[in-house]
Amino acid sequence: MANVQVSQSSLPPVSIEQAFLETYFHALSQFAYDKAKEVAEKDRDSRKTNYGSTWTSLLNSLSHLAMAEKMYASLGYLGQKKWFSGRESLRSTYSSLLTELRKIEDTGRQAVGGTAPSLEKLLAHLCGQLSSFVAARLETMDFYETLCSMGSSRVIGYAEVAVNLAAIIQRHSKSFHHPILTPLKTSFSDELSILYHLLQAQADMAVWCFLPALLHLHEAHSKLNSWGAIVQMAKESQKKGFELFGSTSTKVPQVPPLHQWLLSFKAALVSKFSLYFNETLSKQSSPPEMKTLLAKTSCDYMAKFATFLRKSDATNLSIVLDTRGLEETYKGHGYHHPAAKLEPPKGLDSYPAIVSVPGERPQHHWPNLIMIMNNNAAEMNTMERIVYFYDKAFQSTYYMIRIEPKMTLVVIFETKRAEKDSYVNTFLTEISSQLKNNKLLLNLKPGSK
Repeated sequence: MANVQVSQSSLPPVSIEQAFLETYFHALSQFAYDKAKEVAEKDRDSRKTNYGSTWTSLLNSLSHLAMAEKMYASLGYLGQKKWFSGRESLRSTYSSLLTELRKIEDTGRQAVGGTAPSLEKLLAHLCGQLSSFVAARLETMDFYETLCSMGSSRVIGYAEVAVNLAAIIQRHSKSFHHPILTPLKTSFSDELSILYHLLQAQADMAVWCFLPALLHLHEAHSKLNSWGAIVQMAKESQKKGFELFGSTSTKVPQVPPLHQWLLSFKAALVSKFSLYFNETLSKQSSPPEMKTLLAKTSCDYMAKFATFLRKSDATNLSIVLDTRGLEETYKGHGYHHPAAKLEPPKGLDSYPAIVSVPGERPQHHWPNLIMIMNNNAAEMNTMERIVYFYDKAFQSTYYMIRIEPKMTLVVIFETKRAEKDSYVNTFLTEISSQLKNNKLLLNLKPGSK
């Protein structure tokens, strides 16, 4: 078969402006905000005497967009007061951008006789789609502000938050879809998809759903790796001398705080998953291997528990799951086929220990423990109170705190201990907050401790 060669002249020509736009939005998707701003201003200043006002106005808006995106990715706006309306307010910047872009869109569409040149038509169309992008950014800003404020809450409804984020994703799934904006669209979609999978994984773990939580964590992990690889590619390109539009900027793209926070969120959830499903995971490797793997997580809960037991002389530490009312029937540790039908557990079996250290749950303490939980349900449902109970007959002390609406962290001593034991109370409070990821949500705000 004869080779068919396609000459360059047979390919549709790409204008200088279109090539510029494609590379500009590619730069934004690579977190190269300073470079994108620099080249937009350079092109604006060098060509404004030769080009119409539409192109000049767009370049001006693109310069503002690059800086707005840099501030967004830095999470700096979360440290600003809502009433702050100065030039440095990101909300104000995006709102002004929205006005600018809509004005450019109207100008392009109102060309004389409706016969605007192809460039004017393209710019008008792009500005319309960029307006949708900016509107979406304002929505996601609100979402992150809500998420950050939830860090101060005793009860965090991750399932509800995940549903709200899914609605935002769906609402903008068909927006700003022009091929030139593909890098921007992909970056926007990846960011929200990663966050959704993390939130849903947290919600699934709260009701002890092994496989769904695992799949959501895997999706988030894969997308985070792909997103992070973008920065590395940009760094390698700069090392090899491939500069964006011949940009003179020496700043190498860095992984922005937003991406770093998502990485921290994923790491926290991997640690939590390793705790809640420790028994299942332990069956997949030897004890030494499991210990090594857990030591690599951001928080080795099992090691923390072992240290606490050793220092406090506690008899047992357990996480108790209340299986009553769960959407899916409790089937025990490990993977179970979705079609497998089992009778819901009854009586004391309705309260299994998903974690018990050391060894199996202490059966003789279970009736007592469940009675204390049920008698103090209202107090425990505040998600912040530590319930204390000393049983004279058993000569045993119980401390417990609700860590999820369906899970309770319990410490048992087979001796009398003081209600205000600072070491025990501090440990329970810190573990509860850590598993709910309160501090992590608060850390969305730059400078939080």
